Amino acid sequence: MNSVMDQIQKLKSQIKLAVEQHHKLQKENSKLASQNEQLQVEKEVAINECEALKEQLKTIKLAQALAVPEKTETRELKIQINNYLREIDRCLSLLNKD
Repeated sequence: MNSVMDQIQKLKSQIKLAVEQHHKLQKENSKLASQNEQLQVEKEVAINECEALKEQLKTIKLAQALAVPEKTETRELKIQINNYLREIDRCLSLLNKD
């Protein structure tokens, strides 16, 4: 009779451990879901920033095509465009890491 009681006690302790582990995993899952949601928002922000930079680049190219700047202004404009291109490339590489 004692062995049956011992087995029941052992099963109870195992069930208690399983329930505790289940609660712990539920909390971790909730935390990870929240983190995932935050990362999705950050990704959307990065995509929007990349789109804005692309629009700026198009505007700059249009302005460059319409204007006939002096030689020093052309060099500065090319430098600025290259900076925008590097920023766009950086944004795209961040997006591709996902």
